[in-house]
Amino acid sequence: MPELPEVETIRRVLALELPGLRVEAIDGQSIAMRRPLDVKKLSRLLARRSFLQPRRRAKYLLLDFEAPGSLLVHLGMTGRIQLVDPDAAFRDHTHLSLQLSDGRQLRFVDPRRFGFVDWLEAGAEATDPSLTKLGIEPLDRGLEHALPPLLHARRAPLKSLLLDQRLVAGVGNIYAAEALWRAGIHPRRAGNRTSIRRLIDLAKAVREVLTEAVALGGTTLRDFADPDGEMGYFAMRLAVYGRQGEPCGRCGTTLKAEVIGGRTTAWCPSCQR
Repeated sequence: MPELPEVETIRRVLALELPGLRVEAIDGQSIAMRRPLDVKKLSRLLARRSFLQPRRRAKYLLLDFEAPGSLLVHLGMTGRIQLVDPDAAFRDHTHLSLQLSDGRQLRFVDPRRFGFVDWLEAGAEATDPSLTKLGIEPLDRGLEHALPPLLHARRAPLKSLLLDQRLVAGVGNIYAAEALWRAGIHPRRAGNRTSIRRLIDLAKAVREVLTEAVALGGTTLRDFADPDGEMGYFAMRLAVYGRQGEPCGRCGTTLKAEVIGGRTTAWCPSCQR
């Protein structure tokens, strides 16, 4: 599933390409997704509208338009956004294609249909159910002050707390595991049994991991690519995620893994306490 760095990578590419372009035509098929994709509705609302700068909230993209309103986009587990020439071959499961005023097409692809594209009228962002309960943005200033008290007040394992989008928004399985390794904290350690000092270190590690991942274009494990087709290179820096059975890069101990909160989690039994 694309996490914050992958979505932020997409946003940055689109920020260089979309502003000022108009939607000339829309093609697709209305289908059932997490939110129904209504192509006729989007055709009526988007025709001749011009893009402004795109935004991101957690793992969601907000494609703003000149006439107030936004496309809210979530990539689910397998979603992709492509910005391609009109003669580029359509990938299977391309559900929506926007013809742009510069001749290119913006396409939404999602084989498993766990993502969605939906229209938000001006002001609807404040009440949208996907956005209203999201927690702290981990790339915002002040994470080291805001996050530790939230984690310290809860009994759940820190790995599960980092994945709780109501506390910190956008962190997923990959980056939670990496941040815990960098901070030297066991993923099963309870929030309320961890000192504030160590939780500050964890918050710093979260920011550090996410910042590095964004700089490297995210993590490509299977099929993630940005709208230009570029892969993410943070996979080359993964210290624990998917590396169970390999030696820890810090102490050499064999990495272990178990399921925590429904997600497979790798860690070092020696240097994560």
